[in-house]
Amino acid sequence: MLEVCVDSVQAAVLAERSGADRIELSVRLEVGGLTPPAHLIEEVRQAIQLPLIVLIRSRPGDFVYSDLECERMVMEATQAIERGADGIAIGGLLHDCQLNLPFLRHAAVSLRKGELVVHRAFDQVPNPESGIETLIELGYQRILTSGGPNHAIDGVPSLAKFVLWARDRIEILPAGGIGPHNAIEILTLGRCKQLHGSFRVRPASSLGSNLPDPDAISQTRDLLLGFKTRMLGPTPQQSCTKEIHHQ
Repeated sequence: MLEVCVDSVQAAVLAERSGADRIELSVRLEVGGLTPPAHLIEEVRQAIQLPLIVLIRSRPGDFVYSDLECERMVMEATQAIERGADGIAIGGLLHDCQLNLPFLRHAAVSLRKGELVVHRAFDQVPNPESGIETLIELGYQRILTSGGPNHAIDGVPSLAKFVLWARDRIEILPAGGIGPHNAIEILTLGRCKQLHGSFRVRPASSLGSNLPDPDAISQTRDLLLGFKTRMLGPTPQQSCTKEIHHQ
């Protein structure tokens, strides 16, 4: 599974055509992403067929939010689902960097449908094993994380631990500086099955957004598929083909 984060309709369409399996939509990627406006969610939903995850983040900066900000983000999450999103990526911390459980529970209860993802606020949690267990209990399906460092390649030991602790009860989605140059190493050492990246290389000046590099997406997708094939072995059809070839 390859997830590509985008900030425009054009970028979403390009990512889909280049081999992405899922789209994460936000704006202001240069600050880590913020909640996109309602009209952009609707336009992207109409333009692509892929599963669509919407980032819910009220402002740049830290992840310690006021009660008012938390209420606003829960409202934005609900509206994103109403406008066609298949899920939301959300997160929040307390002053000691523990997960803001009342906020995350409120978000989970408020969304009657759609996937629940915790974004990279999780990278700052001091006790990730306990955090994983709590998120499973709350009904979250996925954690977007680098393992702690800015880049996933530097967090692969932690990613491998997260996967071990998760035991297929919640997905671990590596993020942070991922591309075809390090995809296999992250998949192998991090024991992961999916990847997330923006793959940005060139500005779309007419839109004021950043377009992903289609070659980087397709190459990473091919590497991911090849890795999956090696891990699972050839399909029965592939085995039969090989046997016939050798006769």
